[in-house]
Amino acid sequence: MGSSLRSSTLRLRLTVVLVAVALLGACTGGDDSDDAQSQEATRVDRLIYAVPPPTQEAMNPNRDMQPQDEFQLKPMYENLIGSDPKTGRWIPMLAERWEVQQGNQLRMFLRQGVQFHKDKGQFTAADVEYTYRDLIEPAGALSGVAEAVRGTVERLEIVNDHEIVWHLRETNYSFLEGLGYGAAGMAIKSKADAESRPGKEIDLDGEPIAGTGPYQFKERTAGRSVVFERVPYQHWRQPAGFQELEYRYIAENSTRLSALAAGEVHLTELPKDLTEQAASQSAKVIEAGVPGRRIGMSMLGCYYKEPPNVDALAADVFTSGQRKFPDSPICDIRVRRAINKAIDREALNQAFYGGDAEPMYMWYWQPELPGWNPEWQQRWQDLYGFDQAAARQLLQEAGYGPNELEIEVLGTPNSGGAESADVSEAVAGMLTEAGIKAPIRSMDEAQHAARREAREFQAAIEFDSTSSEPITGFEPQGYANQDSGRAIEDVQLDTQYEKVLVELDPERQAQLWQEFGNRVFEMVQHVPMLRTRDEVVVDPKVVSGYTFPGAMMSAPHSFVEHITPAAT
Repeated sequence: MGSSLRSSTLRLRLTVVLVAVALLGACTGGDDSDDAQSQEATRVDRLIYAVPPPTQEAMNPNRDMQPQDEFQLKPMYENLIGSDPKTGRWIPMLAERWEVQQGNQLRMFLRQGVQFHKDKGQFTAADVEYTYRDLIEPAGALSGVAEAVRGTVERLEIVNDHEIVWHLRETNYSFLEGLGYGAAGMAIKSKADAESRPGKEIDLDGEPIAGTGPYQFKERTAGRSVVFERVPYQHWRQPAGFQELEYRYIAENSTRLSALAAGEVHLTELPKDLTEQAASQSAKVIEAGVPGRRIGMSMLGCYYKEPPNVDALAADVFTSGQRKFPDSPICDIRVRRAINKAIDREALNQAFYGGDAEPMYMWYWQPELPGWNPEWQQRWQDLYGFDQAAARQLLQEAGYGPNELEIEVLGTPNSGGAESADVSEAVAGMLTEAGIKAPIRSMDEAQHAARREAREFQAAIEFDSTSSEPITGFEPQGYANQDSGRAIEDVQLDTQYEKVLVELDPERQAQLWQEFGNRVFEMVQHVPMLRTRDEVVVDPKVVSGYTFPGAMMSAPHSFVEHITPAAT
């Protein structure tokens, strides 16, 4: 009775949402004029970007900042490897090109004629060496980049002012990410500026070490804002769109919305409901170039008997082939397919994402990235797509009659999305419709994480949401030889992933990612559901455009040099 009631309630709620969306579309259809377009463009000298405050303010990126806080100085720095503002793919930045040699050597050819801010010299190999040393010495840098670089690099060789060779203990995909602009990679700083200072500590009243970005540091008011100004020369890469840029710290979503409506700030990020409210008040919504957030469900219970050992390769850890729970239904691919095919992703999209989400065909890899296999999308409906009759047939083939299989739906709220508990409830109702008992289990978040990491769940699913970067997806969600406890554990898949990590040649790496993805797709390792794009809300009188890739390959509030003014 309880399951039937919950299922009926779910159907009613989803039906109401779908009808409301349809009616809204009917009411708002037609050739409505855009009030924002009729408003006159306004020139401002200072662009004000309202952002939530960083968890910690600091003046030395990588060393003294957590990755999520790197944005506070990001406009003034560049990296050896850049990111395409539309796709997030790696592109040359301060390194014009690079090549792998002799297996474990990465040779980089540095860009010439790049100026550091405020007459702090031109960029050379000496600045790379200084930045590298500052990152790893002494130990204790807050950014995870430091440990990745320290563990990978044996030594850095300076060939000449514009050529370096990284001698690596092992080749590592994460090392290249650690040199990149996209997230929180090694930001290049001026050695000359650093050595001109009496001490290494820089307090909030001082100035950060000079960088090479399109904006240079102007001032900071601790707890309130940080301000940059356009460099007074032609920047080698991308001229800043505004004379000044201010990150203004406003914690509350509603206060940022009010500030935008009052013209006190010119752009910000808001939750979906407030974004829609801002748009109704003539604000303009700009989407990221790439759907950066992925939404799905992890399936828990198919674990090896051996516990993971992060200091060894998976093939040397999982040697018995035996399962911790030999009878876990999650180890049966027919059950995993049935769970996938029971879920109506479009209903979830309409009910919880306003119809704006996009289908996701592969959890770990996206169509925008090299190595994508078009066959995954072509075969999606057959293997994963919504079909409850097919789901019931698969359960019957696996030996389960109606309501004989029980899969726990873990309803503990997930930090990956405020909607997590509601989506989990909706998925539980869909599983019930397909003949699966789907009790919702909620518990303290710490208890939930501890039980999952101890691999205690025998047959369960949980809401999952991360950025769409591949390692961020597989490392905690699919790799058996780590401690999150979310994977359908498969030593062959782990071994393929380990091969990807040590391959630095882009073409070969793309091939390995595709081979890896083929196995992921065939074994139905996850429940991929939807992808969403990050959105920024702007005052269209001040901002005409903003090109940024979104969460897949970028830190928050970054790529600000690609914000263009409405008035030119």
